Amino acid sequence: MAFNTVFSQVIQLIPRTEFESIVARHADNRGVRSLDCWTWFGAILFGQLSGHDSIRAIERVFAHQDVKMQKLGFAPVRRSTLADANAVRPVAILEELFQYCINRAYQHAPKKHRLRFLGDVFALDSTTIELCLKLYPWARFHHEKTGKGAVKLHTAIDIANNIPQFAIITDGRCHDIRAARENVVFNPGDTVVYDKGYVDFSWMNDLNVGGVTFVTRAKQNCHFKVVECRKTSRTRGIMADQVIYLDSQRGERYSGKLRRISYRQPDTKKWLVFLINNFDLAASTICAIYKARWDVELFIKTIKQNLRIKKFLGTSVNAVKSQILVAMIAYLLVQILRFSLKTSISITDAMAVVGTLLLLKEPISRLLGKLPLVTRYPPSPQLSLPL
Repeated sequence: MAFNTVFSQVIQLIPRTEFESIVARHADNRGVRSLDCWTWFGAILFGQLSGHDSIRAIERVFAHQDVKMQKLGFAPVRRSTLADANAVRPVAILEELFQYCINRAYQHAPKKHRLRFLGDVFALDSTTIELCLKLYPWARFHHEKTGKGAVKLHTAIDIANNIPQFAIITDGRCHDIRAARENVVFNPGDTVVYDKGYVDFSWMNDLNVGGVTFVTRAKQNCHFKVVECRKTSRTRGIMADQVIYLDSQRGERYSGKLRRISYRQPDTKKWLVFLINNFDLAASTICAIYKARWDVELFIKTIKQNLRIKKFLGTSVNAVKSQILVAMIAYLLVQILRFSLKTSISITDAMAVVGTLLLLKEPISRLLGKLPLVTRYPPSPQLSLPL
């Protein structure tokens, strides 16, 4: 029986009609003669999944009008046309496609929440992607004498299914809280957990007014006044559960009470102090929510190790943003495969399998399924040699 290639099975998760409707809304194929948007996206996606971060390598795959590529609707790719497309094609096409893949992932995601928690819980974080300032003069980060540039990727994942919610790409000097205030929106009833880099009492007040629960760590210079002490279970590491008012000039930007929980990790003996605006959750649940924040760190580590967001196919702002967005789309496509097949293989292993066997003609269900049992025969008896 003939099967499509692994790459074909991955990219067919995005219907061509859906993609073309997104392109039509941005009128980007108008006047294009050599490299249409579908081929442009397919070439970058192939480079992400296969691990090729060179335009020459991608050109070799797409330039010879291979039958497998023609069946997918891809036109030949040349270095010059791909480089030009990376520089001028609207990033809005990929941003809308990214949102489509998020919705598609939720259609196949498991319904159970591993925290036994009602409502959505999101872990917010950012990562710095270093660039060479000589090649990317617009990506200013440190002082010019260091020669280092950078961009920042800000994202939040749904910790129930490890699905990223957005991809905000800024220059390296943009502070985390500035990106959050200007671009991030959460819905009433959501819970967001973040580290101390996002602690800003004005933004926290906006979250509280908007009905969003936040869980974060308190800074050491946080001044407060205790108005109530709750009962705690010190045997479980909950050393204090207090209701407080902020008692500082900056603290005046937050109107209302906060909950302060001191937690001592049983294994490392490390003290963690949390600030929360929810007074109904159990203290142990709050500690578990903050522990789940590590999932966004693992997500960032996964895309950095398995996808190509360190070396780019172009030096323009548009090229860098396009490649990062396609990397996020590639991650979502592999997650959709995992969810639809209900496989127990991890996302890291799934991406490694897909990337290694991208042009193999095998059903993905077999590649991502359970490993076949291996029958181990007893060793044959050794022949005794005459003395």
